[in-house]
Amino acid sequence: MAKKQDITAMLDAFEADAAKKHSLKEAGAFAGTTTCETRVTSLVSMTRSNKERLTAVAKAHRLSLSAFFRLAADECITNHEW
Repeated sequence: MAKKQDITAMLDAFEADAAKKHSLKEAGAFAGTTTCETRVTSLVSMTRSNKERLTAVAKAHRLSLSAFFRLAADECITNHEW
């Protein structure tokens, strides 16, 4: 079984590769993000059906799931004044 450190390194590499494939709008979807910032990974737990539904919504808007989550979080914070 892979060590936690190895898995984190793999996820970081995956996220870095994915970020290169997205446009600046998608990669910087969360307000205040610039291309000079270091990318980090956060894991979100959900059911398979939730992931499928959210991925479909993200793709319909030509966004990655990560960009969709950043936009949704920013929208929630703004609308609820958190």
